[in-house]
Amino acid sequence: MAQHTARRLKVAQHFRSLHPRLSTTSKLTLAGDWLAAAGFLPGAFAVVEVQAGRLIITTAPVH
Repeated sequence: MAQHTARRLKVAQHFRSLHPRLSTTSKLTLAGDWLAAAGFLPGAFAVVEVQAGRLIITTAPVH
């Protein structure tokens, strides 16, 4: 039986720090503007899940 692994995340702009440090958070950082080019705007929500060994990112329904 497959385990449901979907997460709902908020898309937010990120600015690089001059002094980066390693930290563990509950967010997924995706570099580049390809996410915005695919229609995901800052403030919108996305669903991130694993299906058949691939990471799938889709828009989340508005509640």
